[in-house]
Parts: sequence; C-alpha cells; structure tokens
Amino acid sequence: MSRERPKYQVKGGAAAAGAPPLLVLIALWGTVGLFFLFWLAARIVASLTGGTVGGFGMEWVVSLVVWDTGTVWPGTPTLPVVLLFGVFAALSAALLWWVLHRVRNALYGQPDAIGALNKDNETVAELARPEAADKAVRLRRTSLAGRRGRGLKDADVGLTIGDMRGDGNRTGARLFASWEDTVLAFMAPRAGKTTAMAIPYVLDAPGPALATSNKADVWSATARIREHTTGERVWLFDPQQVTHQGQEFWWNPLTDVRGVEEAYRLAGHFVLTIDDDSKKDMWGPAARALLSQLILAAALSGRSLSTVGEWLHDTKLPQPVDVLFEHGFTAYAEALRETQNIVAETRDGIYTTARTAARCLDDPRIMEWVTPPGDRPLPEFEPRSFVTSKQTLHLLSKSRAASAPLIAALTDAIFLAGEEASEAQGGRLDPPLVAVLDEAANICKIADLPDMYSHLGSRGIVPVTILQSYRQGVRVWTENGMEAMWSAATVKVFGAGLDDHKIVDALSKLIGQHDVSTTSFSYGEGKGNHSVQLRRQEIMQGSDIRQIDKGECLLFATAARPTILRMRPWYRTDRARLVTAAIKDAEELITTGARARYDAPRGA
Repeated sequence: MSRERPKYQVKGGAAAAGAPPLLVLIALWGTVGLFFLFWLAARIVASLTGGTVGGFGMEWVVSLVVWDTGTVWPGTPTLPVVLLFGVFAALSAALLWWVLHRVRNALYGQPDAIGALNKDNETVAELARPEAADKAVRLRRTSLAGRRGRGLKDADVGLTIGDMRGDGNRTGARLFASWEDTVLAFMAPRAGKTTAMAIPYVLDAPGPALATSNKADVWSATARIREHTTGERVWLFDPQQVTHQGQEFWWNPLTDVRGVEEAYRLAGHFVLTIDDDSKKDMWGPAARALLSQLILAAALSGRSLSTVGEWLHDTKLPQPVDVLFEHGFTAYAEALRETQNIVAETRDGIYTTARTAARCLDDPRIMEWVTPPGDRPLPEFEPRSFVTSKQTLHLLSKSRAASAPLIAALTDAIFLAGEEASEAQGGRLDPPLVAVLDEAANICKIADLPDMYSHLGSRGIVPVTILQSYRQGVRVWTENGMEAMWSAATVKVFGAGLDDHKIVDALSKLIGQHDVSTTSFSYGEGKGNHSVQLRRQEIMQGSDIRQIDKGECLLFATAARPTILRMRPWYRTDRARLVTAAIKDAEELITTGARARYDAPRGA
C-alpha cells in the first residue's frame, strides 16, 4: 500500500515573515556554494585541458559575474566547465534535499500506516519462522516425524499468507496460517484471492485438498500439477460443465443418511439456496422438514435423489409415508402425512418452496452426477477414503445455480468424514485437509459453517472461506452467524476493494491509534519559537483500508497486532512457469470440450 508520510504542519502567520535572518544566511551560503562549484568545475576541466584557473576569492567571483572567462579560466574551454557545473549543481541539490528530508522526518515526520503497524511487531512471531515451523512439526507428528522445523519447506510450515512490508520495497518475515487455523478472507474480485490464496493453497496442501469455485481457474492451474506431485487422483465435480469435461465419477448423497439428523442436515443445503428471503423465512422450515422426510424415505428404501424429485411433484403420494412407517420412523411418517393433508393453500406453499429449493432434482444432466450410473463403468466417490488420502477434489458450479446445493452437500460430507477420521487418528488428521471455499456465499452454503469454524482447526481440517464482503456472508448466514464465524476464525485476511463503510470503520477501530505530532513555529522580538503537540489518531482510517493496494492485505490473527502484508501470488514464485504451462494445457482441454459440445446435435 503506497502512502506518503503526512507533512508536518507549520502554524502561525508570523513564521514566514519572521524568519528573514535565517533565510538570508541560507541564501548567502548557498550562493557561495554555487560559485565554489563553478570554480571546482573549472579547475577539473583546466587540469584536463592544460588551462589555468585563478584562485577562488572575491575578485574571481566578480570576474565570473561579468562573465570575463579570459580572466577566470584562461586557456580553458568554457562549454565543458558549464556542463560540469550543471552536473555538480544537480548532485548537490539532490544531496541537500535528501539530508533535509531525513532531518525533517527524524524531527517532525509522522509514521505511515505500514510503519506504525509492522515496525517492532513481535506479536506475529508465532506466524513466522522459526516458531511457525516448530509448531508444524508438533501438529503433524506422523507426516513430519523426525523432521526439524528449520529444515521445512514453506509448504510444510503452513499456508502462506504473505510477507510483512518493510521500508520502501523491502519485505520482512513471511507469515503462515498454521495447520490448526481457520481462515476467513474478504476480497473483491481481481484482488488476489485466486492467484495468492486459492491456487497456492491447493498446490501446497500436504494431504487432501478441496476447492470450490464458479470458474475453471483453480482447476486449470492445479489439477495436472497435483496429480503429478501427489501421485493420486484429481476429482472434478462439474455438473454444469464449467470446464466442458466429461463425467468421470458419481457420488451418492444418500449413502450416509441413516436417520432424521442426517436427512435434515442434507435438506438444509437445498433450502439455504432460496433467493427470496421472505419466502425462505415463511415456508423454509416447513420445506426443509418435507425434504428431509422424503430424503430419509428414499435412503431407507435404497432409492436415489431422483426419486425425491419425483415425490415432490405428487402432494398426495402415500409411498414415502409407508416407507417411513415400515422402518420405524413413526413420528416422521405422521408429520409427512399431516403435511399432505393440510389445507391446500398451505400444502402447495410448502411443496412449491421445496421444489424451488431442490430444482436440481428435475435436471437429468445434474442428476447423472448423484445417481447410480447404470451400465456406465464410473467409480463412486467416497468421502471417507478421500480424507485419508492426498487426492484433490474440485467442486464447480455457476453462482446461485441449481447444482449449488450439491456442492455444499459434498463439502459438508467431506467435513463430517474428516471429523470421523480425525477421531480415529487421535483427534487430528495428519496430513491435514485443506478446504478452499471460494465463492462460498454463492455455491457452498453450509448452514452451520460458522459453528463448524470453532472446531474444524483442532481436527486437522483447515477451512479457507473467501467472501467478497462481510455483507455477502450476512445474507447467507445472518448477522449472528457471521459474528460467530468472525469470532471463531483465527486468521482473518482483508484484501483490496472493501467498500462496506461499516466494516472498514470497525477495522479502523480494531487496528487502534498512535501519536501524531503537530509542529508550530513562530518568530517575534528577534527570536524564533517552535513547539510540538501530540494527539491521538487512528493508525489506518476507513479510507486508508479501502485503498489497500491490489496484491496486499491486512491481517488479523489471534493474539497478534494487525499487520500489512504483501501477498505471494503464484506468478511471483519459482513455480510460475509450471503453473503457466498447466493453465495453457487446461485451456486447450476446455476449448476442445466446448467446441465438441457446441457442435453436438441439440438434445445430445
């Protein structure tokens, strides 16, 4: 973030008029210095050309003023003398300005935001080497067994947040999110969230990696590299053909649905995608209950989600009620039958809301990804196997599209599988699972994600939720939910483009204040007087936070002072050429797939 130091203030109208003696003295010696530079330039040129120069004094100065070159430097060419004098004068002026600037800053200069935040900030030591490396060894006792912190690569230490800003263009310590941190990032589009966070974090994941996105950029940059470096499979869940690649696996969301709790949780992913908040508030709870009843009935009878979609279009169908009765879920069966038999207007409102939330169940192209493939030899994705591997899963969906609930459901299934696996490993996944939830508020709306933030990190699951703004998160998880996520996130990152005045003002207060000096100067009765007053001022005002440069971020970490960092996008690392080549190859695949789809007959 480029900032000029605030200029110290000069107060008092007599200052300018009362300083003539000092100004006269400076002007006098400055003039003498200029004449001396002319004499020095003449001496140097004379020594090279065989000419002569008179001694420096008043007579020589008077002769120069009247431009009697034959007297001041006889036998010496004039043009080289003038040119050399110009060089000396320019260098002297630059030197004088530098000295005065340094003196002024030392006496009266105000520290800028970066200096005030980053200078002597020892509270972030836990995020930097060697503490961060030693912590990684403690957290990953199995995968880093026998290793020492000082020998770890950055990718083993943690997720790189950025480098501390120093004076000028210098960088300081590199800071990392540890393998027990939970990360919450707020960045506007094209502020570095993909290049400096999503792509590097997927590439650096020591164990399984999960990434959600509404574009193909993260998959393009990481898929081939992850497959090569880990030697394990890269899965692509892309029901809406964002990458134009064919389907290579399927996943059954009903596999782990054994009771009311699992069914109700799965139904919540659908209802949370309803865009109409008034409709969601009025009919949402009833629609979620209806969906959970139908989901449980389908799971108990060995059916798929497609069957749930069919049942939603028949408000009087007795089959799901009978299934629930047969498996002992009497209360759930009675509730479903009651919904089917209530007043038509109410029943239709509930069913319509449920159909709206679960509209993906009516799309056969989407359902192919979550129903048995029939005669097609497609493997089934198993979350339990994934979380104990080094595989990679990319979940793609267009923003607020029909398939978004399935993205949230699969992400949630992986989190739950990771929690179970961590218990079997003594309480923590090793190597840890990295989950980059880009566009989380649009395509990965997990209802209790704010609550999960309080314990995922301790299980060896590192979530990185990336939002465009705080208000975007409020629209999904409500104000209370966002406050819970904010409090539970141990690492909070704020990039360029924050326009929410409430958030930037709140951050300004959290950053704190520092002392700013104001200097006044006056002159009277033959003597000068100056004084310095201190006042408290915000280190970074809201306008400063809003103007954070692209490629930089403001970091809030637990028990540490805020700090300004320069982020590390992949194209500024030693793997830039490798990622560039991977992106180029992936773009060719996307282009080929798009052309094949465009040229295919309609309905194929």
